[in-house]
Amino acid sequence: MIRLLPEPKREIPRYLGLTLVEMLMALAITGLIGAAIASMLSAVAYGTSSSRDIRSLVVKNKALSARITAAVRGSAQLLDAADGYVILWTKDLNGSGVPDLLELQRIELDGVTDELTSYTPASGVTDVAYDIADDFDAITTALIGSSDLEGVLWATGVAQWVVTVDDVDPLEAGLVSFQLTLDAGGLSDVSVNAVSLRD
Repeated sequence: MIRLLPEPKREIPRYLGLTLVEMLMALAITGLIGAAIASMLSAVAYGTSSSRDIRSLVVKNKALSARITAAVRGSAQLLDAADGYVILWTKDLNGSGVPDLLELQRIELDGVTDELTSYTPASGVTDVAYDIADDFDAITTALIGSSDLEGVLWATGVAQWVVTVDDVDPLEAGLVSFQLTLDAGGLSDVSVNAVSLRD
């Protein structure tokens, strides 16, 4: 007798998959991870940009301080000084013993535009002799904007320039101290300097 074996049962393949709820949860988790990575990259980029900006500000402040120091140190005498400006007798070019227009330099901070500008006589200007006791602040202020004094912009973003001298009479001063504050965006850098005049 022949015995027939029963046919093996064919199993219907079951496909394992994600339910809709599982899929939504996976998408939500992926979105949260993506948002966290984007936030982290944004913070790193901001930190790098901020570091670069402060380095640039420090370098600018040092360069400007060195320029002011060189101008003061190279001058024969301080004629006047106050917060925001100095007036220098650069040298006695003609040996007259008194300051002339061609020998003056005014370095001034414009508090409205935050620009530090150096004013020197224009080329071809007629020389004028002054008495050492003259009011050089009034004289140079009146000449700014005329064809006699030319302004050269030294820096922008100068928030403050505090100038002090070691004598009540600027003509007798031998040491000029200044505090320079530069701003860029939300960043600020302050430097304090002291420089003696040439004589």
